Amino acid sequence: MIKKLLCILSLAIAGLSVAQTKYSITSADFNNYHATVSAAERMFRNDSLLQAYAKFDIAFENYKGAINPSHYFKAALCAIKIKEEFKALHYLEKAITNGYEIDNNKLALVVFNNQNTKQEYKVNIGTWNANRDAARNTAFEGELYTYAPTPNKVADAKYNEALTYCTMCNKTKTCSKTAPDYVSKNKILKERMKADSLVATKLLGNINQYGFPNLKIVDKKACEIARTILLNYDADKTNERLDGILFKALNDGFISPSFYAQVIDRRNVKAGLNPEFYEPITGYEKTIAASMAGANNKRKTIGLYNIILPAKTAQKPSPTAKGGSTITKPTDGNLYDY
Repeated sequence: MIKKLLCILSLAIAGLSVAQTKYSITSADFNNYHATVSAAERMFRNDSLLQAYAKFDIAFENYKGAINPSHYFKAALCAIKIKEEFKALHYLEKAITNGYEIDNNKLALVVFNNQNTKQEYKVNIGTWNANRDAARNTAFEGELYTYAPTPNKVADAKYNEALTYCTMCNKTKTCSKTAPDYVSKNKILKERMKADSLVATKLLGNINQYGFPNLKIVDKKACEIARTILLNYDADKTNERLDGILFKALNDGFISPSFYAQVIDRRNVKAGLNPEFYEPITGYEKTIAASMAGANNKRKTIGLYNIILPAKTAQKPSPTAKGGSTITKPTDGNLYDY
């Protein structure tokens, strides 16, 4: 009898483990780096520029892992603002030669006033950009562009409606999976899942051959296409197949902790479970404080900043075009530009 009970218990535990979305834990070095660089960004946004500059410098000097070029670019902007222009030039070179593309709306922020740094920037910027572009795998980049879905507002609206409906239903005990509405909407999800899986299989084959899509080998748009495919790869219901690939990309600085968390949370929510890390952020305010404390402890294990629920008194209204106001919720944002 005892053996029978133990057998039933082990089967129940095995069933629970299958339902849980797989994820890995990053190293203390990785987590300390992200805590420091996140603090640097917050200080930079709040105009505590000297402190931000020091934090960026400490983060880069102490970290033994791969650094995302977005972080170098933000450090360069910080150094420019406090007139540490030679250091800014150094950070900017690091950012671009590691694949960073400066968007047109950010070019205006890169202004050197010192005649020496201004000349050095003018002489080198073209070469840095050219070397970055020359190192890219144009064949892989071009193939990723062919994976991009054709915009179809009607189809996307139907899919999003079906996803919302089925996700909410799965989280409700009274959900009837034989109800006509559920059956029809779930069919839409399955059709999309099949299409996404075919594209994901092609992408995973190329990742094995060329490496994970990052700015050193493909451009920013191609990186975005690849991340969207992997995020939507819902056939990998518990992240078993992707986890090794995504975790390596996370440690290599090719994806953000935020994106890694989004994949885990998407899989959980679609299975009717609570999110693990509460990424993306939208909607987390509705979570009770007790759950948020637990989520923040988990977020630290993959290098994510804490979510802090702002007090209502701290929420500042911002004017709208119609003369009214909206409440702006402060968040730590995302350190990764791509």
